Amino acid sequence: MTWSSTSPTPRSPILRRSEPAPPDSRRLIAEVPSPARHLDFAASHFADPDVAGWHWPGSLGGPRTRGQALEMLERGLEGQRADGYTLWWWRERASGEVIGMIGLRSVTIESAERVEVGWSVAPRRWGEGLAAEAAAASIRWGFETARLEQVISYTMSGNTRSRRVMDKLGMRFSHEFVHVGLPHVLYAADRGRWPGSSTLGAEC
Repeated sequence: MTWSSTSPTPRSPILRRSEPAPPDSRRLIAEVPSPARHLDFAASHFADPDVAGWHWPGSLGGPRTRGQALEMLERGLEGQRADGYTLWWWRERASGEVIGMIGLRSVTIESAERVEVGWSVAPRRWGEGLAAEAAAASIRWGFETARLEQVISYTMSGNTRSRRVMDKLGMRFSHEFVHVGLPHVLYAADRGRWPGSSTLGAEC
């Protein structure tokens, strides 16, 4: 996912009335964004060029400051309050370690209001299947709890690692498009048609 100033979509009337618990998975537990619990990790994570290079390439500014990381956490908390979902912060059950930010957010892409599943996992934990595991739990939560009709995901065309996660999630390739002046691909999953595999391995 490439992060820029995408516009929020109208909020779900169902989720504004109540706030369901975040999703979880076999190895991971999701937490609502909290500066007190997550700022140190977020500041270090988004200052990492290996992370920022995919989220904010080129003119989007690259690595983030601690202040910008705090703003992201605050926006995530606002999304949770408005929608009932957000880009949650995920903690490993066994170790208690925060491993990254994965979840759902409302965006406007190509002038259309959509809900995106996105992920950003600590580079030291790449290759363990954590992005796919948490993203699958987020999609399932979106369909079963938020009653979303569709969830999309998008990334730069050359981001083969994220594209593998999308394929592994059972999302279907939709089309190529230009976003923030860069070539991107868009994948989608539809409620009632998404396979929702429960056998995600450790390849992404």
